[in-house]
Amino acid sequence: MSIKFNVNGFPYEVQAADYAPDTTLNAFLREHLHLTATKYMCLEGGCGSCVCVIRRRHPVTQEVQSRAANSCLTLLNTCDDAEIMTDEGLGNQQSGYHPIQKRLAQMNGTQCGYCSPGFVMNMYGLLEQHRGQVSMSQVEDAFGGNLCRCTGYRPILDAMKSFAVDSNIEVPPECVDIEDSFELLCPRTGQSCKGSCSRPPVRDHGGSQCQVANGDLYMLVAGNTAHGVYRRPRDIRHFIDVNMVPELRQYSIESDHLLLGANVTLTDAMQNGTLAGNINIKKQHFEFPSDVFITFEALDVHVLVYDNPSTQRVMNLLTYLSDTTSKLVLGGFILKAYPKDRFLFRSYKILSRAQSVHAYVNAGFLIEWQDIQRRIVHSARICFGNIRPDYIHDDQVEQLLPGRDLYDPATVAQIFQELPASLQPEERPPEASPEYRQMLACSLLYKFLLATAPKERVRERFRTGGLLLERPLSSGSQSFETIKKNYPVTQPVQKLEGLIQCSGEATYMNDLLTTSNAIHCAFVTAKRVGATIEQIDPSAALQCKGVVAFYSAKDIPGSNNFVLVDQFTPEVDEIFAAGRVKYFDQPLGVIAALTHDAAVYAATLVVVTYARDQRKIFTTMNQVLAEKQTDRIVSTKKDPVEPLKMPPLAPGDVLGRGILELGSQYHFTMEPQTTIVVPLDNILQVYCATQWMDATQGAIAHMLSVSVNSIQLQVRRVGGAYGAKVTRGNIVACATALVASKLRRPARFVQTIESMMESIGKRWACRSDYEFRARANGSIIMLSNNYYEDAGCNLNENVVDFLTLPILRNVYNLTDANYRTQGSAIRTDAPSSTWCRAPGSAEGIAMTETALEHIAFTCQLDPADVRLVNLQPGSKMVQLLPKFLASTEYRKRRDQINLFNSQNRWRKRGLGLALMSFPLNTTVAFNYPVTVAIYHEDGSVVISHGGIEIGQGVNTKAAQVAAFVLGVPLDQVRVEASNTVNGANSMLTANSMTSEMIGLAVRKACDTLNKRLAPVKERLGPRATWVQVLQAAFLQSVFLIATESYRLGDIPNYNIFGLSLTELELDILTGNHLIRRVDILEDAGESLSPHIDVGQVEGAFVMGLGYYLTEQLVYDRQTGQILTNRTWNYHPPGAKDIPIDFRIELLQKSPNPVGFMRSKATGEPALCLAVGALFAMQHAIQSARNDAGLPREWVRLGAPTTPETVVLNSGSQVETFALQ
Repeated sequence: MSIKFNVNGFPYEVQAADYAPDTTLNAFLREHLHLTATKYMCLEGGCGSCVCVIRRRHPVTQEVQSRAANSCLTLLNTCDDAEIMTDEGLGNQQSGYHPIQKRLAQMNGTQCGYCSPGFVMNMYGLLEQHRGQVSMSQVEDAFGGNLCRCTGYRPILDAMKSFAVDSNIEVPPECVDIEDSFELLCPRTGQSCKGSCSRPPVRDHGGSQCQVANGDLYMLVAGNTAHGVYRRPRDIRHFIDVNMVPELRQYSIESDHLLLGANVTLTDAMQNGTLAGNINIKKQHFEFPSDVFITFEALDVHVLVYDNPSTQRVMNLLTYLSDTTSKLVLGGFILKAYPKDRFLFRSYKILSRAQSVHAYVNAGFLIEWQDIQRRIVHSARICFGNIRPDYIHDDQVEQLLPGRDLYDPATVAQIFQELPASLQPEERPPEASPEYRQMLACSLLYKFLLATAPKERVRERFRTGGLLLERPLSSGSQSFETIKKNYPVTQPVQKLEGLIQCSGEATYMNDLLTTSNAIHCAFVTAKRVGATIEQIDPSAALQCKGVVAFYSAKDIPGSNNFVLVDQFTPEVDEIFAAGRVKYFDQPLGVIAALTHDAAVYAATLVVVTYARDQRKIFTTMNQVLAEKQTDRIVSTKKDPVEPLKMPPLAPGDVLGRGILELGSQYHFTMEPQTTIVVPLDNILQVYCATQWMDATQGAIAHMLSVSVNSIQLQVRRVGGAYGAKVTRGNIVACATALVASKLRRPARFVQTIESMMESIGKRWACRSDYEFRARANGSIIMLSNNYYEDAGCNLNENVVDFLTLPILRNVYNLTDANYRTQGSAIRTDAPSSTWCRAPGSAEGIAMTETALEHIAFTCQLDPADVRLVNLQPGSKMVQLLPKFLASTEYRKRRDQINLFNSQNRWRKRGLGLALMSFPLNTTVAFNYPVTVAIYHEDGSVVISHGGIEIGQGVNTKAAQVAAFVLGVPLDQVRVEASNTVNGANSMLTANSMTSEMIGLAVRKACDTLNKRLAPVKERLGPRATWVQVLQAAFLQSVFLIATESYRLGDIPNYNIFGLSLTELELDILTGNHLIRRVDILEDAGESLSPHIDVGQVEGAFVMGLGYYLTEQLVYDRQTGQILTNRTWNYHPPGAKDIPIDFRIELLQKSPNPVGFMRSKATGEPALCLAVGALFAMQHAIQSARNDAGLPREWVRLGAPTTPETVVLNSGSQVETFALQ
């Protein structure tokens, strides 16, 4: 069968037999058409990097419809008669850029840029779907499926909302008018769509019939979104496209019911999934927490099914789900009519973040009135989801309610007396605990009663408990100063790469083309922690079609170590496990195959034999501490060493102690760990997504036992890093290089998200056991802190003393006379922990700020006052804090919050203050070679440096500096890809300092060039143009290339000060929250590039919100396996999780006297300030606990504080649920 479609206006016809049945549109676009603007990361529709726009004619209405689609899920064989638009087809350098692309770039909506094409295409699909008539609210709602780790979403949302008809967003003057900005493009012609061109009719493929060989497995598919939840079996031979079956896409309204075709889409915002697809996932996996199923079951929806094309029958939903005897085709849904004067219905779902995650618990409640005036119930359907597979209806409550007044106090009391007994959720990690899910289910029924009861029958303080949190439109403000005499330095310019990132023309590692004989790689991993590997048998894998080879530790000619032994990485990190397995999913070999899918599948077929090992597994440091495994507690550091001498306890002094637990965090780079290695002559050319070329180059050379100069790297840009690609990516690079070296063929390794989360280390988890003594005014007499950080299986990249210890005293008067700390690293049976944005410093700030907050709580004082009394004399914070409290109206808002809390039992607000002094340590020997070259022909400038552009804007800042020093326009400066020739021996791009150090080296090089050109300028006179000077210099053999480097001591150490105030609102019944407002003041000196620096502050803070509120890693304690290994169960913040009111100010008139051009770094510090969200949580939870009659006690909150943490610490008791 042929498949015909258009891509960006070009027609294609392919034969289905030439492609594997499960070939996706993404694979076709990237691998066959080489349209690499359409990215991929998760391959399950959870990240949005793969979004393109698909147009098709509706089989019933014949209307041409557009939708944004996840190309990583959309099957190629479902694209027949489709018109497909990708980002490079929307706009590009040759044909001109689309307004969406330009607007996103101009409004600083891109950093690393990997997610940008997906955002652009999602917005284009939204505008096309609504003919350009969208509201700001629709725009904000539309990006639940697009993730961004860099920006914090605020500039992206501003850019996209500026296209709304009700927009009040201020756009840059260079942007076109909104009225003229939207233009529909015809994918066939590339011209403006007039809405009148004829389109080919949908082809008839034999009356929608197909033949499937007897016994062959087949699947009916529309959007294929089920694959994003459960991985489908590999032995499915046929995928049958049902998108264009008219009977499945229509609906009809009858006198007493609504008939929906099975392929009616869920919502306009999630239109790739269908009702039938959702219900059939539930049929195959009954534990699936389907919102559609719970809603339909509560409404007693029946299904129309076909045994064959001519026979149909109706059955109830539960009967259909339990039917395993026949192959039924789901044809439609029959929804009964429920008159409002006789029925009452509500449905609920409670999520871990605002959008695009499955429910902790969902519910649907349908009440039929016997007497609506007296609220007497005739019948009830009470349904809950994600409790346990055999529990849907609560029979006890359904039998209790008929004949009773639903809102009578006795009825309500009996409901919540009986409901918990039948609600017995099963334990099913990584799902939330049974205790929380039980409480949440009860709370949803209580919320239903509060929401639907007559107003006079609900106590006023309880009424907000019946409401769900409603998020208004978000907004933001950014305040900074610029110094025009220094332009383009300090000028808020657009990122150099911004536009090509937004058009998808910016290339990342996996976008690079290699020859047709290229090899793809995948890890084979170990599944028995602590066991010794006896034998590895790859024979079954090697028999698979397309599999070329398997290599393990025995095939490594040199060092089996993917890190260089130095001060940061003193221990061996094995490329492949060679003896004892150190952690679950530790790589023990690599499969080489002709395709990515073949490599990933074959890796699962390798058989590993282990020696018996009864050694107990310790996956987390809490297990180590609980069982007193002292041999695992290592690398202990003290500050100071001498014991603390304490005076006797005086009247009014207070004592306290607490524990702060901060979990780990996955970096969640949008670009996967990726390496391509190409054998060329007698070298290996390596293209690797790395933050540290020198370490990658050296590791490969040592592994292959070759000279370092035979390994050459090139890195143009990296799609997000945050520390994940400093050394951890080297394991991928080494494995790829081994394959390329052995086979003498190009090799490519793109890790899947599961592989990355399973095998790559994450943030160092931390635990603090602290004690304090303070005077009645909150001033600290004594503070001691014993902290532990989880190293994983070795001590590489240790943060305990190098990064955590120096920051612990923060801005406070903590001296050798009143302060002691001791830090230890703990070895666990997990991947070696690694640096993650603000490593050690985020934990250090959190520990000290938590202690100050706890002191304020114990002294019953305002947290701001306790901080004021403990500030270090002479610190800059002494001036900053009072001004910040005044500018944010801190005390007024705290009083307003206390009033709100007193008036609301189930809705609480809190305010959290956080202070920071972030020490930037420049005393490490950081070397960043820089070369600046000027072309005599036209005076244009090119820069090559040893840093890595990871989204932080180092290239833009380097270009700004060069343009300023040389006196040329910014658009005449270009930055070349980093490489290990011009950038030989360069250090890692990390610790927020790279941009400054590169900028300093650029200035040095430009100063050298200016000195060389000075005699020529003097001879030619002041009227000579820049080009004339250069041409004259060239003829006089003036060398127009200069190489310089940052050197140790060029920039002294300095501190970055910051303050944040976070206001949030909690739904005490569900644990959900809204971050109402955040104010951040950060001391950035004289910002080199204000838009970039504001973006760094916003992005770092939102990543911190994820750390503290939503991102939870769960392990199987018996095996050590990570259970949260994909977007389905690991949840970084989305676009509607950011502060509703997000205010950023870069401190003005505050030059850094020792910084490069008086600037300060901005990449990491703001993440530390997100801890204020925990203090706002504490404030709100304490009010709820007080209302619950609990004693006044400090609540242990840590990272992450999830909705489960909130509910289980708020003191709510089901038996107290009442309306009055």
